Amino acid sequence: MRIGVRGHDYGCASPEVMAKRISEAGFCCFQLALHKAIEGIKPVYGFLNPGLCYDIRSAFERENLEVAVLGCYIDPACRDDDKRAYEVKRFREQIAYARQLGSYIVATETTGFSGDESERALQFERLTDSVLRMVEQAERFGVFVGIEPVLKHTLNTPESTRKLLDIVACDNMQIVLDPINLLSPENISRQHEIIDGCFELFGDRIVAVHAKDVIIDKDGRFTPCVIGEGIFDHQYFYDKLKAVKPGISVLREEANPLTAHKDIQALKRFTGAD
Repeated sequence: MRIGVRGHDYGCASPEVMAKRISEAGFCCFQLALHKAIEGIKPVYGFLNPGLCYDIRSAFERENLEVAVLGCYIDPACRDDDKRAYEVKRFREQIAYARQLGSYIVATETTGFSGDESERALQFERLTDSVLRMVEQAERFGVFVGIEPVLKHTLNTPESTRKLLDIVACDNMQIVLDPINLLSPENISRQHEIIDGCFELFGDRIVAVHAKDVIIDKDGRFTPCVIGEGIFDHQYFYDKLKAVKPGISVLREEANPLTAHKDIQALKRFTGAD
């Protein structure tokens, strides 16, 4: 497997500086959220162009770094239809430029959900409409849309993730899996069951993985920690992942540059990566 990182965990800088930071830390690939990681990039439709993308890609290629995932985090289940349409338009633009940036995956989460459960079905309909438009563009440009389920978002369980996959019914929609995003202090004792559900329901559609670890603090909340020093059963998860997705990119999220070497060592141990 390939061990990478979320680029903006190393700040926001020029492509050349960002590439050196990630490469010197020991990662071989990364997730690029353009406006979060690259100075001067505006998160607005129409800003990207071929020359800009060439300059960004060239800087990372000189450091032998792969853009494993292009992160374009939008609000695809937004209640404001005009805002949602603009968000989808911006996502579709990044799909159009993804391959020029060296990536075949454009990814997003699915909108925080804080309403009554009776409202979730309508939120899911909005999400589905957005994803269908995104996937249509992805088919045209030969890339994947990566959707990331999160416990507190519109797409919040392995079962709802499978439902969306079935409705969209296109291989250009894939899943970016962060297993801890489906866990909480309340369900952490069931982590094996939830992990099993992910692999049973969409293991064949996982296109990239986010890695992190947590402890439960004195207030009963998840707190980030170094990989392997928390309560997530990495070996259980990665043994399953290796069986179905050898070579997949594993991207450290919430990395602390001061302890990244420990994360890399732990992830290599769990995944068997070189």
